[in-house]
Amino acid sequence: MKLSILSYTLLMGLLLTQVACHHHDEEDTSNPVVTISSPASGASIAGAVSIQGMVTDNDLHAMSITVTDAAGTTLYAKQPSVHGKTEYSFSETWTPANLTAETPVTLVVEAEDHAGNKGNFTLNFSVKP
Repeated sequence: MKLSILSYTLLMGLLLTQVACHHHDEEDTSNPVVTISSPASGASIAGAVSIQGMVTDNDLHAMSITVTDAAGTTLYAKQPSVHGKTEYSFSETWTPANLTAETPVTLVVEAEDHAGNKGNFTLNFSVKP
């Protein structure tokens, strides 16, 4: 009996989470707005890199912050929890490791809302050992 009550409780929790996560506003056609205030495009940075900005939308679902090198290798990745928020300010610090020379990198911040609309901001800068 305990097992069936526990199983039922877990199943209901999963179903409620699934339904809550899939709230869609069919009339929402606006993409999330992504801004990056740091680093500056084209900057050449030694040491720790400050990644700052904001994402806004009427119903955010997911977000990712990624830094890759020219070969497409991911050097930094983070997926902050933005589910259900209308704005999210981010301030991350990334300290590049194992660099032997100045390395060009690409920062991409992407956001998606519950209606499936997507917004992103991409900029290039370089990091020094």
